[in-house]
Amino acid sequence: MSNPIATDEPDSFRVGLARGELMVMSCSACETVLDYSARYCTVCGSPEIRWRKASGKAELRCVVEMSVSYTLELPAPFLIASVKLEEGPHLLAPYIGFWESAYGGQPVAAQFENGGFHFRSVAA
Repeated sequence: MSNPIATDEPDSFRVGLARGELMVMSCSACETVLDYSARYCTVCGSPEIRWRKASGKAELRCVVEMSVSYTLELPAPFLIASVKLEEGPHLLAPYIGFWESAYGGQPVAAQFENGGFHFRSVAA
């Protein structure tokens, strides 16, 4: 089975980003929001999974400073955040802000530009 994130299906993760929307996977049968690596519903077992728009709101888990870059779009040093989306799944993404002021549990929100996204802290 192919990786659902790497597809260009009409409501896939990357197509959503191009529209300025963060997408999550959910079960078509029971509406459970699933982890991005899911191949079937972990609650009811259904293999019918669909993409739906997420709120873009999340809770910061941790931030890591990367000293080496593997892409010209994100020159080193840069910050990567591990966040838990309001809908439940965890996600890694660039973080815009000061790493010294970042803390676990801090509210963050996705922001979109140039077909990509990052997280930034927001007022609680």
